[in-house]
Amino acid sequence: MAADINIEKLREEVNPVYSTAHSCLQIVAGTGDEESDNLRKVLGFTKFGEDAKERGADIDPGLKQVLLSLMPIFSSLVETRFFSSNNFIKESAAKTVVDLPCGYTARGVKLTKSGIDYYGFDLPAVIDAMKPAVNKLIGDNEKIRYHEVDATNYASLKKGLGDIKGELHITTEGLLMYLTQAEIETVFGNIRKLLLEYGGKWVTVDNELDLAQDKGIMALTASLPKEMAGAVANIAAGSVAKTTMENNVFFDKDREKAKKFVEDMGFNLKFIPFKDYMPDTIYSLAGLPDELRAQVLKGLQEVNMWVMTPKAGIVEDFSCKEENFNANVRLNDDKLYIELTGRLDTITAPELLSLYKEADAKAKISHITIDMKKLDYVSSAGLRVLLIMRKALPDNECFNIINMNENVKEIIETTGFDTIFC
Repeated sequence: MAADINIEKLREEVNPVYSTAHSCLQIVAGTGDEESDNLRKVLGFTKFGEDAKERGADIDPGLKQVLLSLMPIFSSLVETRFFSSNNFIKESAAKTVVDLPCGYTARGVKLTKSGIDYYGFDLPAVIDAMKPAVNKLIGDNEKIRYHEVDATNYASLKKGLGDIKGELHITTEGLLMYLTQAEIETVFGNIRKLLLEYGGKWVTVDNELDLAQDKGIMALTASLPKEMAGAVANIAAGSVAKTTMENNVFFDKDREKAKKFVEDMGFNLKFIPFKDYMPDTIYSLAGLPDELRAQVLKGLQEVNMWVMTPKAGIVEDFSCKEENFNANVRLNDDKLYIELTGRLDTITAPELLSLYKEADAKAKISHITIDMKKLDYVSSAGLRVLLIMRKALPDNECFNIINMNENVKEIIETTGFDTIFC
């Protein structure tokens, strides 16, 4: 049975970003970028579109036409993002770049030629391929490093940086739209913690390119027959459903909500016009009719880069481990996030209270979120600790219990604490 397992399919299922990483390199290589095309060849990737032709042999001709009509718009976003980000990095005089996730792009190869230290962070499947491929292209180079990390795991990010000194330029492309709200809050906290320690900035354009994509698709559908326009809209909607998850506020169509989220997560926000760093030619749009190409370009030129720097404050992690119990605590300024695992009982409840008091001593807590997804049991002693934390806050809106399983929910309801916590 093991021989029948499709590893590529499993990787794609576990990590939806993985399936797009190949095409991003293929698209950029297709523009004639030498470093990207050389990397594509070393990695053994086909030219852009060739593998799609093979996979699309059984696709309905009408659907294939729809997909082909969408491709220039999607490709232009990838192409423009890659080259514009590189231009901004160079012009901002960045000395150390953290690419999260790095994917299969040739960014590291290109930037190190300009004397920039480059850290490519991604999941193991990508890093296992990139390390030998880049080494084959340019040999050993102390300025370029690749590390496997999980963006939601601060320890892995910190380990990837090693003993690095100086400010960071963190660039994030093609990641944040795949995260749930809880995950994106964790990533924001992790990156802020890094920047508070090292200094520097975090730059992304993904949430605004999302809007540019919508405008491009609207322009495209307006030029198509009604039936085909509907098919394009349906496919685009399906693509969004696979990415932005569980009301990811950073990608909210209401930009004011997204801005407030960034500020609430402890960042100062500055907007840099994307158009100032765009390449002179966008090859992906070359085959479009003039009017449609102009509208897609207009959408891209209205995009801003979101440049985020951390506000002064505290981001700390605490934890305690006892037999059958674990508590992971994240303090982000005056907001406390606690993840509980196992049994919160007479023995372990004092440990949780100790962690809470330690955090409260560092910054007066105003909000508490407790994740009970992995909590198996809570006793009256545990409930009393939760009540102590709740009473220290102004009201119920500042105290949130999430992912409560049925066992714990039944205990809380039976004891009447649901009227206090919920």
